[in-house]
Amino acid sequence: MNTAERWPQFSWFRILYRALGMLPPEQPFPSQLTLEGLSSSAKITFDNHQVPKIEALSATDAYLAQGYLHGRLRGFQMDFYRRMPAGELSELLGPDTVPYDLFMRRLNLRHWAEESRKAWSEEARQAVMAYTTGVNQAFAEHPAPEYRFLKLKPRPWDPLDTLLLTYFLSWSLNSIWTSKWAYDQVGQNPEVYAWLFDRIADTPDITIIPNTGIPMSWGGIGIGSNNWVVSGRHTRSGRPLLANDPHLMPQLPSIWFPVQLQGSHLNVQGVSLPGAPGVIIGQNSHIAWGVTNVEPDCQDLFRIAMEDHTSYQLDNEQATLQIRQEVIRVRGQRDQVVPMEDSHAGPIIHQEADGSRIALHWTGFGPVTTLNALTKLNRAQNWEDFRDALKEWTIPAQNFVYADADGHIGYQLAGVVPLHAGGPHLGVANGNTRSTLASEKLPFDNLPHLFDPEDGIIVTANNAAAGAEGHPFLARNSLGYRARRIRDLLASSGQHDIASFAAIQTDVLSEPLRRLAQLLLVDGDTPEDWRPILKGFDGQARVESPVPTLLYLFAQAAVPTTVENALNRPLFPAVKGTAPGTLPFPDNFWGLMGERLMPLVIQHFQSLNRLEACQRATDRGRAAFGPNLGRMDLGAGSPNPVVSSVHASQSGATYFWRETHPRTR
Repeated sequence: MNTAERWPQFSWFRILYRALGMLPPEQPFPSQLTLEGLSSSAKITFDNHQVPKIEALSATDAYLAQGYLHGRLRGFQMDFYRRMPAGELSELLGPDTVPYDLFMRRLNLRHWAEESRKAWSEEARQAVMAYTTGVNQAFAEHPAPEYRFLKLKPRPWDPLDTLLLTYFLSWSLNSIWTSKWAYDQVGQNPEVYAWLFDRIADTPDITIIPNTGIPMSWGGIGIGSNNWVVSGRHTRSGRPLLANDPHLMPQLPSIWFPVQLQGSHLNVQGVSLPGAPGVIIGQNSHIAWGVTNVEPDCQDLFRIAMEDHTSYQLDNEQATLQIRQEVIRVRGQRDQVVPMEDSHAGPIIHQEADGSRIALHWTGFGPVTTLNALTKLNRAQNWEDFRDALKEWTIPAQNFVYADADGHIGYQLAGVVPLHAGGPHLGVANGNTRSTLASEKLPFDNLPHLFDPEDGIIVTANNAAAGAEGHPFLARNSLGYRARRIRDLLASSGQHDIASFAAIQTDVLSEPLRRLAQLLLVDGDTPEDWRPILKGFDGQARVESPVPTLLYLFAQAAVPTTVENALNRPLFPAVKGTAPGTLPFPDNFWGLMGERLMPLVIQHFQSLNRLEACQRATDRGRAAFGPNLGRMDLGAGSPNPVVSSVHASQSGATYFWRETHPRTR
């Protein structure tokens, strides 16, 4: 069932808005682009999957045409994404997003984007400038329909906005600071520590670099990605095969934009990011690559004891906070002028009751050269070119898997990984001394990497890159269940092809779910009406099965009250979002439990109040799904259509719907 059939109001509202002149008629996309700045017209075609292919005379022309394509088809999305890291959502959406903007303005990312612009290579500069030219022609000719509802005109695209998108993506993928804040605020309680940070027994310690010992992990993750590559000895064709499925939060439109770019030396295809030139994940004529997130120890928190409102001791010297005035423009209201503070350790993100300040340091607070890496990566021809490009990849740190036309496979962790002389900070460090600052970074050649491993298999699934005997560094890692499952499936056959890889990508086996179901089946406290539901469950988390929902409700309800109360605390009580998920950090410490929840419930199963947990889970399930727990599958839940980001404005645009790709002529 497609979206229009399931939620017919989309189609009806689209017809109504178009009839009222609020939406322009759909216009076919020209097959030949003749744009200002092109040295010759560029050809654009859409395949059967509506994936565009751009054929241009040069790489610069291809980037310009790509900018036009993005600007015409994803213009509002691009505007939204550049506003998020800059703290400028309220200018578009009104007072509801002021708390979000205030926090992001504290980070001063527009300043750091300006600094990063100075570090562009000539190739990156030309790519971004051409791309910007294309975007602005699209903005001028075909402004996104969302602006009609908001009664605004799109602001022209600036090359700086492309850098802001790097920060937007990086901030969403770098959040180890929240684990450190949790340790400081609630993790001193031994019971809470055990649930948030302690090593879980019987979990697979699978590292990307094999046989390197136990990894250094700090906190859990709740969402993840997978990529893997196998050599020709494992494939039907006898050639390497690479797969990647980066799992980011559901969005409409998707964060990714598939495209193929051809122009002179450039011939690359894969997924691009609306707002940036080139391809982020994909392949060219020589190599292919895929990425997953690393979440290394790239952020630190510092507590600065103050002597007065602006002064503090720094070692044996007097230091002063730098004050800058930030103007928050709010749609429908007066501008807000808010003072922001910066310290030697980074921007101040929080003030405690005694006046102490919490400063955040991040590898993003410095020149970011990721765009330099990206332009080189798109035209890399071999392993040496690939690694040379990734030397300039700064944020967000990523696991890259690699394959080439000559039959080689490889892996490279790319990104800045700081090192501290006294070891990593697990919580909030002393901010009144420089000795706690990161002293250096892990050299690129010391970052974990592999080339043509003997077994011909490389898997990354947000699991640790290496253990304590390899290249140890702190990170937020997955527990390794996905990595082990993928590796087992890959090793089970020597005849892999696209179909078998697709089957692995859609595999839904959950070992923790299977184990918890088995424990409940033999437990005397389990309600009798649960047993027929749990019986025969094989760990497959299928959308039509009620078991995963039931088990998750039980696991949530089984968390001890002391731990639950601690996790329900907001990160910053004085900062309140207007709705769940409207702040640039988790709403509470529950968000840091992630995938640890189920294995921990299994580990502590015998000591938990299982009878009460079953009753609470039953009550919650019936309240959400009705009296029949056997109908508690995800597919039976109340449908919530995914709509455009403009939903936050709570306007009629909530019901806006349109195809992401227009017809060609």
